[in-house]
Amino acid sequence: MVRFGIIGTGRIAKRFMKEMEHVEEAVVAAVYNPHEGHAAEFVGALQDEVAELLKSAAFGLSAFSKPVATSNIEEFWNLIDAVYIASPHSTHFEYTIMGKHVLCEKPMLLTEAEGNKAFKLADKKGLVLMEGLKTAYCPGFNKVLQLVDSGIIGQVKHVSAAFTKLTGQDGREFNDKGVAGSFIELGSYGMLAVFSLLGYDYRDVSFNSLNNSDGVDIYTVASFEYDGAIGTVISGLGAKTEGQLLIAGTEGYIRVQAPWWQTRHIEVCFEDPSKTISYEQEFAGDGLRYEIRAFVDRINGENLDQLLGYNRMSLEMGKVVEKLKQ
Repeated sequence: MVRFGIIGTGRIAKRFMKEMEHVEEAVVAAVYNPHEGHAAEFVGALQDEVAELLKSAAFGLSAFSKPVATSNIEEFWNLIDAVYIASPHSTHFEYTIMGKHVLCEKPMLLTEAEGNKAFKLADKKGLVLMEGLKTAYCPGFNKVLQLVDSGIIGQVKHVSAAFTKLTGQDGREFNDKGVAGSFIELGSYGMLAVFSLLGYDYRDVSFNSLNNSDGVDIYTVASFEYDGAIGTVISGLGAKTEGQLLIAGTEGYIRVQAPWWQTRHIEVCFEDPSKTISYEQEFAGDGLRYEIRAFVDRINGENLDQLLGYNRMSLEMGKVVEKLKQ
């Protein structure tokens, strides 16, 4: 049984707790927040919520395994085997190098140097270090990759992936100094699609951003120039567009309907629209169960080749974020 610890007590941490119920061989043993009382408040609220659910289902409260809540980092590390990092972006790196198996929310890396240090340490200690790109592990996105590999749309010439959401400018997405803005918050998903389908040998990447009065990007279009192909990553927090994935090929194109990162409906389209092929794919819950399952498998020594591939991708994403911030 892998004993998980969670660092951070925000919205994503709550969703993670619920998704853990669908993964065998893993349990949340501890929750950490450096601010006194925050972890206890998080666990207490979760316990109350589960108690109501269990009561309505005629189960006893003993069915809920209550994690330890702590603001003591040493106590926290002693209780766990692996850590899920859901803290503010600027703190991610410091937690990745503290000697546990790590599943870290995106963006895991903000610079190439951070990545090199973190992965070197993990390799030296025989630890799994993995970025939480849930889409990478869901059945639908892997179906897209299989379709492209089959050659059904010919040679890929353009990949365009958009992820936008509207959120108030008083939130952390706009106010975390040095790590605020739409591209750092959401660009990882689009880069996952571009890098998975076009690789890393792009000649250049450029950014066109719309910024608010504080200089924080509310909408960014990142353009990756390849020999014979183009990658486009669109992210937005203050402007909304269709959240779809389009893959243009020499024989046709693939469209993944919004929200493409929760890949459910895929269409393979051709010059003759009557020949369109549609696929429906599973995307269960919030999708976090897919990345948790993959993470536990890797701790158990399974699918390590795929892990190495996505580790390379995390390093490349860190390089892009670093260039954005220059």
